[in-house]
Amino acid sequence: MDKYEGEMSLEGEEGLQGFGEDSKETTTTEDENKESEEEDKVGVDEDQEPDEIAGEEIPGMPRCNTVFNVPSRVHPGSFSHVADERTPLLRASSSFTGLYSSSWSITVGPSPYTHDNKPKRRPFHHASGRSASISGGPTNYSGSDDAHLYTRYRYYSRLRADVHPSDHALVIPDHIVPPALFLPYIPGHVPDADGKQASHITIIAIWNTMMGTSLMTMPWAFGQAGFAGGLIIMLIMAALSLYTATRLLTLQKTMGLEGPSLEFSQVCMQLLGGTLGKLTEGITVTFSALTLVGAQVVYWVLMSNFLFNTGEIIYDALNGEIHNDSSSALLCPSNATHEDLKDPDPTTFHRWWKQDLTVPLYLIVPFIFILNLRDAKIFTYFNSLGAISVMVLYLFVISKAVVWGININFTDVSDAFYDPPFKGTFMCLTGTLSLAYFIHNCVVTIMQGNRHQENNVRDLTIAYFMVALTYIPIGVLFYICFPLPKYCVVDNFLDNFPPHDVVLAVVRGFLFFQILTVYPLLGFFIRNQLFTYFLGASYEYKLWQVSLLNICLITFSVLVAILYPNIGFIIRWIGAITGLAYIFVLPCVTYMLALHRQSQLSWYHIVIHLGIIMMGIANFVSQFFIE
Repeated sequence: MDKYEGEMSLEGEEGLQGFGEDSKETTTTEDENKESEEEDKVGVDEDQEPDEIAGEEIPGMPRCNTVFNVPSRVHPGSFSHVADERTPLLRASSSFTGLYSSSWSITVGPSPYTHDNKPKRRPFHHASGRSASISGGPTNYSGSDDAHLYTRYRYYSRLRADVHPSDHALVIPDHIVPPALFLPYIPGHVPDADGKQASHITIIAIWNTMMGTSLMTMPWAFGQAGFAGGLIIMLIMAALSLYTATRLLTLQKTMGLEGPSLEFSQVCMQLLGGTLGKLTEGITVTFSALTLVGAQVVYWVLMSNFLFNTGEIIYDALNGEIHNDSSSALLCPSNATHEDLKDPDPTTFHRWWKQDLTVPLYLIVPFIFILNLRDAKIFTYFNSLGAISVMVLYLFVISKAVVWGININFTDVSDAFYDPPFKGTFMCLTGTLSLAYFIHNCVVTIMQGNRHQENNVRDLTIAYFMVALTYIPIGVLFYICFPLPKYCVVDNFLDNFPPHDVVLAVVRGFLFFQILTVYPLLGFFIRNQLFTYFLGASYEYKLWQVSLLNICLITFSVLVAILYPNIGFIIRWIGAITGLAYIFVLPCVTYMLALHRQSQLSWYHIVIHLGIIMMGIANFVSQFFIE
């Protein structure tokens, strides 16, 4: 996964479904059932705004609360009893609309039951599909998940009767990374009230999440495998990544578990249990956090590169040093020597404007404040820039390929454009593609919002097909049409162009602004993932803890951008390491174990999935043999 690079593991968290199973129905007497129906008639505030009421008001029918669709007619004499003794008065809270909402215990309040005010009957099950209204007619519930959540909240509130309000035991945590974060912002599109989206929105969200830094590395990585080898590896890695992502997506169904979709870590806890389940959860958190940190490092290197080139073109334009023929030149950084890169008499501007020293430090100033923002929801509105940037880059490469023509030779060794069909450094491409096709740590979360869950596999397949159609043309067209020797193609193909190229300056501007808005989201994913795993889902972390983590992340990013700004090296290593866990090992092991529990594991399942695991190990080990 690339734009969020795993943009974000959700595997160590506990979501809204985090308590494993819904509260069970309790057998009650006929009188208790009548009492429960009376108590379910929860009212809304007298000062509630009209737009908080869902749907049109029908004569003779009670109005419903928008969050849980619970009938809201209340008898005047029973209001205090309903609100204070039995059921907390639930209002539309920020936990359904905001990113950084507080936990349920803070939003709704602590348990209404105390040691002296215990309920006189057992908790009952509130039907999630239909409920009889006061007038006797059926009332449809628009969101069964909300009703389940409402039932679970009431059930655990009763269990918390003897617990001090400051104790977070049995408090339902917020979903630390809401699926809405991965949805691209589409102006004019209004999200559905139930939080679900159509298949085409889900497909675009997956494609948009996977697109990112690997796109600029693809021509170089493709060239490391040769033309024929590169095409074969690109297709195989796309099919393999799709298969293992599907295994993670359908693992719960394979195990025979019903109910709403659970995160991978939760399914592993039920599949493995005990110490082994906890160990698996720790592994998923570790490797996913590594993906996010690696993405932040790559983004810092690229932001430094884009900011440096933008400053160069502005400085040269102000000093009249841009000539009309400057945009037609191409660079071969691989052929440049240290003396060629050294400026014999740098100006004052160039003494303070260096890509590998001062520019990475300048970026600290805005991000030290941006990363500490409590509410970073505004950055989600720029998700659509990812799609725009990709399309601009796509059109840029196609336009250059049309102008250059085909410049590659597979037979004449003496030709300057000779390139063998297969190369021994193909591991660079496999490592890069392990990150480029990486969506495994958030595929379940994204698919949770799909309206038609039965189409999840189909939509995921279409999304991977779109990703392959984006990566392959950019990598292949740029490499075979590049009008210089192929060893000149660098791991960021934009560096093959001079900074004075006007069209490229626009492309760099789009990419810089996109990364500028995505980087804070990566920081949000990292801190929520780590704090949830180590401190608990309901822990309210302090500002100094967030600041300390952000300082560590920024320091690491700056050091890499100054000392070793080689994004090809970083991407292929991060991809090989995290891909070993998420793409090759965990999906295969958990799938075989689930089949074994269902007595459906056969010899060909073992052979196929052990073969995939061995491919992942070989991909990781081979990275050590690249000079």
